[in-house]
Order: sequence, then structure tokens, then C-alpha cells
Amino acid sequence: MNFNYNAFILGALTITAIYGSNVFYCVLCRLYNIRIMEFSVFFTSGFSIHRAKVAGIDFSLGWLPLGSYIKPLGMAANAEERSQIAPEDQPYAFFNKPGYLRVVFLLVSPVTIVVLFLATYIIGITTSAVPPMGALFNYIIDGARAMFTSQVSHEAFAAQTQQILQGNSAVMIAFLILLVVFLVINIGPVVSQMLPSTDGEVTGARRIVMMVAMIVFMWLALWKIPMFIFSFFSWQQNFMYVTDFLLGLLIAGVAAYFLTIAAVRVFARQQV
Repeated sequence: MNFNYNAFILGALTITAIYGSNVFYCVLCRLYNIRIMEFSVFFTSGFSIHRAKVAGIDFSLGWLPLGSYIKPLGMAANAEERSQIAPEDQPYAFFNKPGYLRVVFLLVSPVTIVVLFLATYIIGITTSAVPPMGALFNYIIDGARAMFTSQVSHEAFAAQTQQILQGNSAVMIAFLILLVVFLVINIGPVVSQMLPSTDGEVTGARRIVMMVAMIVFMWLALWKIPMFIFSFFSWQQNFMYVTDFLLGLLIAGVAAYFLTIAAVRVFARQQV
């Protein structure tokens, strides 16, 4: 079993896309003078691989490579939590910033995905590495039909895959498709955050939408899509692809984590 370079690069690009949203969040926090309390690369369910406190920010490197996040001060605070924030810190809290900022934060992730999609597509189309937009979306739609219905057979979709990959970059096409999947998955969280809340409290409707969105995300990301892709290959090929994908994701994630800490340290020294 040989090393799968394409899977490794796709894994690195995946965490880069997720990490890119965090960068935009940090830029917004800097522009609006919002204090960042936590910055995590990968989820830290139970424990962290590495922790550091730099410039008042708790950095953590998790072990579960399913995402990356930041936690601004007072972003999801209810009335009780707001009262626990010291008066001198309240000017740096999210809830004391303009109301439109919540909408801006809400759109950061989908906008980041769209920007990355367009940038990748422009690079790909100018280097003849990806098919025209129409052909790409027809392929994605046929893939969804093959996955969820019997309108397109596995054999027909496999033949279509061979055709669309001919003369094109498998990594760039896979990354573009992945970004489309990310964008679709983001619909649930965006809708849930748009539902009304009372004084920071999560309402029943929002809780239900968030729960459904999480279940759909987990089902798609961890079962339906992988099982569909795996059905076209042997278990040895799948094992190597997943292993090399996770390797690329982890290496890129760890590199991004420590580079971020180094950059924040340099920036903090310049502010002294």
C-alpha cells in the first residue's frame, strides 16, 4: 500500500479551510476590540494535547480533528453569565458591541467557504486543473442523486468520475466538492442562530434546530458520505486514504496551532 499524496494534501486543505474561518473571526475581534478568551485547533473533548496562555488567550490543541474554534468574551452569555464578567472587562465583551456584529459573525463561516471556493476555482480554471463550473455542479448533483436515490447508478457515477478527472486535478476537484458540502452543512447552524432568543438564553426552537443540525452533520460527515465514497474502493485503499487524509489534516493543524501562538507572541511584544 503506497502513500496517497492526494489524500494528504486534501486533509491539509480541509483543516486550512476550517482554520481560515477562525482567522476571520480573530480579525473581526481585533477590529471591534473584542477579547478572545479561547482559541482551539481541533476539539478538546475530555483533554488537550497541548495548552498555552499567550496574551490572555487560552490556546489548546485538541485530539479530535473535527474542527477548530475561538471563544470571544461574552458571545453566548446569558444574563447570569454577563453579571459575572468584571466591569472593567465588559467594554471588551461581545454583547456590548453593535447588534449587527452577530449577523456578521454568523456569516463568517459561509463567506469564508465561498471565498475559498471561488479562489480555488479561479486558480483551477486558469491552470486547466478543474472542469467548467456547469460540469462541476452537474457532477456534484449526480453524486447526490447516486448517494440518496437510485436515479444514478454507482457504475454510471464511477464512469462519470473517470471522465471528469481526465486531465484535471483530483485534489482540486475534491476540495471544491468538500467546500460545497461544508456550505450545505452550515445551513443548519446559521438558521438556528437566526431564531429569536431571550436575553442570551437558548430557546426551545433554537435548541431543536441546533440538535437536528448536529445530527445531520454527524450523519453526513461520519457515515453517509464516507460510506458512499468507500463503496467504490477496496478496504485497503480506503484505509490508506483515510490514514493519509488524517495525517495531512493533523500535521497542517498542528503547524497552524504553533504558528498562531508564535504570531500572537510577536504581536504582543510589539504592543508593549
